[in-house]
Amino acid sequence: MREIETKPGLNRVLAEQDAYRAARPSALPRLMRSVSRPVGLLTHRLIPPEAIELAIRGADWAASSSIRKAAVQHDFTDLEACEDAVADVRRWALGYAATGGGAAGAFGALGLAVDVPATIALALRTVRLTGLCYGFGGDSEVERVYILDVLGLAGANSAEEKAEAIARLAKDRDEIDPESWQKIVKLTGQTSGSLAATRRVATVLGVNLSTRKVAQMTPIIGAAVGAGVNVAFQNDVAAAARFAYRARWLEVNERIIEGAVDVTEAGT
Repeated sequence: MREIETKPGLNRVLAEQDAYRAARPSALPRLMRSVSRPVGLLTHRLIPPEAIELAIRGADWAASSSIRKAAVQHDFTDLEACEDAVADVRRWALGYAATGGGAAGAFGALGLAVDVPATIALALRTVRLTGLCYGFGGDSEVERVYILDVLGLAGANSAEEKAEAIARLAKDRDEIDPESWQKIVKLTGQTSGSLAATRRVATVLGVNLSTRKVAQMTPIIGAAVGAGVNVAFQNDVAAAARFAYRARWLEVNERIIEGAVDVTEAGT
């Protein structure tokens, strides 16, 4: 493990970053695919990538307009303060996911029409709020792409997809103007780069959400399952956002450039 003595707690943060990078993606989608493959194929038809793409575009405005930037007032150069704010964002997201997932799950397959867009809107809001907690939120094309690529990391369905997402985020950071630090403004709109990222993320999430939502298609029982599935997904989103924006914070504040995963090695 790397040893950095300059600031208390930095070694812990770097160790957590390394652990996240090395960990396999969430086991829940893989488990659901293995035990419910026939139903999973049906669910995938109910939640095709095109529907995910449409939901992402619609959720972009909803997620950004619901964020009160004035509430993010801590010292962005204080990592501990940033981490405390991020923990609050995660707790809020998990609580909201449990409530929304339970309500939608009670209606079985019909609830998916409401639950999927709401799930994506909450995920985008969580990613954006996490970025704001670390001091990032510029209104630029690369910033929007970064947000979408964080969502892609959260939805990775395999070690190879996760490695590719981490490498893509590292590339994104190279293209972000360092002057965007602390430019906290409203993020809206879609242009060519973010449109391509939206389509890329939609394919990944189409598989991920489909397999997660299999058991939720059973009315009544689906309420409990829907709550658990939504909480698990939003927890993955919160973890991915913290990893991605931590890496960015470390580059800006500590000049620590985190290594990317070797895709070939990760896929073995």
